[in-house]
Amino acid sequence: MHTQTFSRALMAAALFITIAGHAADKPKEGSFGGGKATGAFLTRNQLRDCMAQQAKVKQTSAEMLSMQEKLNADKAEIGKTGETLKADLEALDRTNAEAVNAYNERAVARDKKIDEYQQQVDQFNSRVDAVRNEREAFSKACENRRYFEDDEIAIRKGK
Repeated sequence: MHTQTFSRALMAAALFITIAGHAADKPKEGSFGGGKATGAFLTRNQLRDCMAQQAKVKQTSAEMLSMQEKLNADKAEIGKTGETLKADLEALDRTNAEAVNAYNERAVARDKKIDEYQQQVDQFNSRVDAVRNEREAFSKACENRRYFEDDEIAIRKGK
């Protein structure tokens, strides 16, 4: 009787170890986005595509931030030049042809900078739309999708 109880306990322990071993073998999951991941797991090729899209979105976002900072600096410079021109106009000796011509040249140069700035703003706005479309495509294809972390590690290693 005692051997039978010991045998059952031994079998139960072996079964527990087997179940625990299988639970430990379950691959770790990852997901894109902050929400609850649902649906089928991404294949390795889909994960590779999503990782590439994510990297492109991050890169273009960083580029856009840099462009925006440059545009803000250019806008501030144009504003400062405008204030300087306004002050110079009040003090301008209109009887001095050289002074008037010099003022007019600076005003034309400022107008040219404004035109260039406006072109850059238009280009920036077009790129904003393109970046928005890239983000939406990434979100639709990848966000809140599950994948196996082992696949991610393999891709990062070049496999």
